[in-house]
Amino acid sequence: MYRRFLASLTSVLLLAGGAAARGEPAGALAGRVHTAEGTPVPQLLLVVAGPGGERTALTGPDGRYRVAGLAPGEYRVRVEAPGFILSPEPRRAVGGAEEDLDLVLSPAPVREQVIVAATRAEAALSTLGVAASVLDRERITQRHGPDVLHLLQEVPGAAVARAGGLGRQGSLFLRGGPSNAARVMIDGVPVNEPGGAFDFGALLPLSLEQIEVVRGAASSLYGTDALAGVVHLVTRHTGPGEGTAFEAEGERGRFHGWRGQGEALGRRGALDWTAGVLRVETDNQDPNSAFRETAGAAALGFRLGERSSLRMVARGGTSVAGTAGPTAFGRPDLDASIERRLLVLGGRFRRAGDRLSHDVRAGFALSDELDLDPIDSGPYVPRFGDRVGAFSISDFTDPAGFQNDTRRLSVGYQVEGRAGTRHLLTAGVDLERETGALGTRAEPLLSPRRTNVGGYVQDRLVVADRLFLTAGARVERNASFGTRAVPRVAAAWRLRGGADATTLRASAGTGIKEPSFFQSFGVSFFARGNPNLKPERSRTFDLGIEQRLLGGRLRGEATVFHHDYLDQVAYHVVDFTTFQGSYVNLGRTRARGMELSVEAAPVDSFWLSAAYTFLDGTILVSTDEFDPVVAVGRPLLRRPKHQASFGGRFTYGRVGLGANLVAVGRRADSDFAGLGLLMNDGYVRLDARARARLRYGLEAFAVGENLLDRRYQEVLGYPALGRVVRAGLRFSSGPSRP
Repeated sequence: MYRRFLASLTSVLLLAGGAAARGEPAGALAGRVHTAEGTPVPQLLLVVAGPGGERTALTGPDGRYRVAGLAPGEYRVRVEAPGFILSPEPRRAVGGAEEDLDLVLSPAPVREQVIVAATRAEAALSTLGVAASVLDRERITQRHGPDVLHLLQEVPGAAVARAGGLGRQGSLFLRGGPSNAARVMIDGVPVNEPGGAFDFGALLPLSLEQIEVVRGAASSLYGTDALAGVVHLVTRHTGPGEGTAFEAEGERGRFHGWRGQGEALGRRGALDWTAGVLRVETDNQDPNSAFRETAGAAALGFRLGERSSLRMVARGGTSVAGTAGPTAFGRPDLDASIERRLLVLGGRFRRAGDRLSHDVRAGFALSDELDLDPIDSGPYVPRFGDRVGAFSISDFTDPAGFQNDTRRLSVGYQVEGRAGTRHLLTAGVDLERETGALGTRAEPLLSPRRTNVGGYVQDRLVVADRLFLTAGARVERNASFGTRAVPRVAAAWRLRGGADATTLRASAGTGIKEPSFFQSFGVSFFARGNPNLKPERSRTFDLGIEQRLLGGRLRGEATVFHHDYLDQVAYHVVDFTTFQGSYVNLGRTRARGMELSVEAAPVDSFWLSAAYTFLDGTILVSTDEFDPVVAVGRPLLRRPKHQASFGGRFTYGRVGLGANLVAVGRRADSDFAGLGLLMNDGYVRLDARARARLRYGLEAFAVGENLLDRRYQEVLGYPALGRVVRAGLRFSSGPSRP
């Protein structure tokens, strides 16, 4: 052994001496790593193999890498990231100078996802310790789904509830959190109302590249609203090498439903663009439940030289929906309706340097809702089965309408840079200005204003090429509750690399949420605002494992989680003589459980997915000791204990087939009508679709939803749609992606 060591050492010294004697200087290999869509991937581990053995390097903020001190010879490069492949394996001869070698990452059969919402910058999901899911463009488009809400039902840990048919109020619950506990962003622009609420009912999947869902508190990056996680919608963009394309789609279906959609996208030189329009109409199945929406989306990008870029996005929509009320309990309200407007504008300038990258962002979000009920439809006694309500329900008219108009202006600056070879540091500051006009329009409107500022830091560290650590914290100064600090840590430990990688991950963090405008500034005698409210808080923890098998064709995940939600704001009567009320920090709930998911592509033409969530959600401190709905020990409202989803798609030649099944278990709810209903039965919904490619860029498709025609209610009192069948044609020209 000792002799072999001496011989090896002598050989290395002789080779080094020979190279020096021949005057062969050391060379370098450098370039940029990005996906086929042009997205850079930072903090990705590369292995460069050649004369003298292997060297490793990490990509920087803009996906750039550099390996210096290379002896002359041929070098091979591979990427240590499950779900990405470099095919064919890149090779480059290195002499005494620096050689350029850009690397384009191809997805494995079960692909790796690049996500922004988890770190506020592009990152490969396998290098992060957080629990997150990505619905990519292919998955969104091939569903031909009418809304975003039920796409999210495929995500582990996500429960949804829509009060009736398409266009009715829709809520998302992440890991047992309340419906206002997720930060919702469109292209980085926050769109929640102040206080965290967001109505998914009228949000349609127009021109979307992907939907990112991060589970677990993320206030260390985003401040208020991110109690339970983040939902980020990314507008479609044109990747390198893609030319101009046009797509159009039209369909008709049951309940006098029809949809028309068109998109144009392209790239020319330093300019790329996307534009889409959409019109949806349906009568739904109940009287006065019709829904009409017109929406548009656009994005424009400029490359300002090799290192700088500017991107602008816009998205908006107007809709009107009939609000017949809980028709399962009695007569419909034939004149009530809700009108909605949503407008989102955003801009981002990015300057990438060798050591530092700079981001400047600005955004504006407007959410305007007007509830109208001009005619008194009269009282009725609610009935359901053999139950009769204890009191009659009156129709409280409001001919002028109740307005909920909120606006949020946000600006921010972020810098990323390397510290040594293993740290990727991020720091930034955000400023948000929130305004509103709220209340019945027959009276002076409430016009609150709130300004928030926050600063954050984050470090992504790689240890021994196997352990990926992320630690960060934010200090938030909120005009309502003052200053709070919120940290988060996460770790991903790759036990085994390669295509069949095994990765352990864990994360822990804290979240905060500001009060709503009514909770802080309300002037009603019966619901007066409390300017001294504390923020609602969360403490979250999860531990999981990801296993890839079959050469990257199978990926399975298992995660256990524990979330505590504290200081929840509740309405409280402060004077039982006058019944004057206000808001206090009172409620506390706990959510713990398990998430399982599997994704497989046994062959290129066949794809399968499955997800299951077990949730043990419990009320620990009641927000109303006299209300049995929120009694201590009760399960959490509208959050099922068991939920599962299964999906699959198959392509054979010109024909494609797909199906999705969702099973939702029994869950707590309330009729809020004196019927004494405290539980909502579970349901199973089966959706299927078929498509066939024709000639001249045409494709025929048909979609069936709730094919088993099950009768169920996602929200008690509001029947979900029965069986719906839609069929249409799709036209595409140019090299657009599916």
